[in-house]
Amino acid sequence: MNSQNSIMQVLKDTAPAAIAELDFVRDRYVQNYNACHREKVGELMYHRNVIHFKQILAGSDKLRACDPFSLYAVFATAAVNGYSLDPQDDEVYIVPRDGKAVLQRQAGAYVRKLKRSGQILDANKPVLVYQGDTYQVQNGRVILHVENFQSDIIVAGYIRFELDSTGRDLYATYRRSDWESWREKSQMKDGPNWNHRGAGQPQPEFLKTKITLHACKAKHWAIGTTPANVEQFTDIEVDVDDSQPVDRAHALQAHPIGQATRPFQTAQQIPSTSNPQVGPSPGGVAAGASANGFAQESQSSGKGSVSFEDPEVSF
Repeated sequence: MNSQNSIMQVLKDTAPAAIAELDFVRDRYVQNYNACHREKVGELMYHRNVIHFKQILAGSDKLRACDPFSLYAVFATAAVNGYSLDPQDDEVYIVPRDGKAVLQRQAGAYVRKLKRSGQILDANKPVLVYQGDTYQVQNGRVILHVENFQSDIIVAGYIRFELDSTGRDLYATYRRSDWESWREKSQMKDGPNWNHRGAGQPQPEFLKTKITLHACKAKHWAIGTTPANVEQFTDIEVDVDDSQPVDRAHALQAHPIGQATRPFQTAQQIPSTSNPQVGPSPGGVAAGASANGFAQESQSSGKGSVSFEDPEVSF
């Protein structure tokens, strides 16, 4: 496949769901994946993702009608970034937009990029804090959160990053004022995601995605690079659309779910990794408040927490 025109013709002549099974597509997927990731498991990831690619297209007339080259591009881009196309993994969804297929990044996609660059080991799922919860933050680190199920009013949110296997971690905490500033920058600030059911607050799952997005794209993270010999495409990846309600049903045709609601959470306590004492402190923030920004704690230094201001992030 040396000619761009011949590639385009082959893609056009191939059934949409079968594009990922073309020999040259398989070869490029494996090459791209192995060139971008330490774990050279491109062949394994190809076979995993091709199954989901076919299932997703089988369940969507709109995707099957998309430009064939865009279908190829989303599959190749998944290889470069190591995305799982399994909707249950909540990393990216293949969605139609203006006649082309695109990858709509979910919270897991942002975490994936930090893991790929070796800056984090993993990230916990973002957690929302509701009015009436017992919630304490010391030097930017969440040291206590007990959900008391007294209200549906969201007052704060946070996410914890595991930096390495020694137990070092990093918290990003946000207050209502933070997401209100994000809302003001949105072209759909009065849409259903930002004004969920007319309650004047964001849809919970949408807010969790926004928290993860802002935390993962903060300026203190290093910017990753992609090898020059790897295929890259523009306008293939998009962020969660503020104008559309968060709804996984499109991607989960076989197992549709309803509109996201507040998930059940058991009361939880989050101890500091290097300070076992949990309780109020001069720097703590009691229920309904949050220390804004990032805080990292190192077990080896023995000097407590180091705080980072939360940089402005515009989207």
